[in-house]
Amino acid sequence: MSRKKNKEEKCDESQELQEQQTQTEPQAETKTEAAAEATPGPEELLAQANDRYLRARADFENYRKRMAREFNETRDNARMQTVNEFLPVYDMFCLAIEHARNCDDVEGVKQGLSMILNEFQRTFENLGVKKMQTENADFDPSLHEAISQEESDEIAEGKILREWKAGFTLNDKLLRPANVVVSAGKKNNIEC
Repeated sequence: MSRKKNKEEKCDESQELQEQQTQTEPQAETKTEAAAEATPGPEELLAQANDRYLRARADFENYRKRMAREFNETRDNARMQTVNEFLPVYDMFCLAIEHARNCDDVEGVKQGLSMILNEFQRTFENLGVKKMQTENADFDPSLHEAISQEESDEIAEGKILREWKAGFTLNDKLLRPANVVVSAGKKNNIEC
């Protein structure tokens, strides 16, 4: 009898195992189906990537427009500040012209023009503009523009004789080169 019980128990156990396997197989299938449903397909991935691309492109376009607007605002503010610095000079010119029309005093006009030039130079200093010193300086093609060359017994060759137009720097950067006449050295008195 005990053999019979053992056989029956073994049969029961094998039947239970088979039932468990059949029960777990459908669950495994449902798990893979659920996983397949959670993982997006190629069309969905393409749609998501396209959406991200369009959003990034729109963000960049907004950024570009904002930077252009801020650049224009900054440039306009710089212009306003610069023009505002020159308004007192304009006012002084208007006063000088009015005074010159009603006055025969040449010395007074000269004094007024000198005051305007001083105000103009003060405005340049406020803006960081400096006039280059060219008197007795060596000619430097990166700072000066030679418009002619003249012989000179007093000034050595390569030195600046005189200035035609002043040169200016803005915060140590060349704004305009000075137009100068450069010495060619002593005159040659060789006669044939």
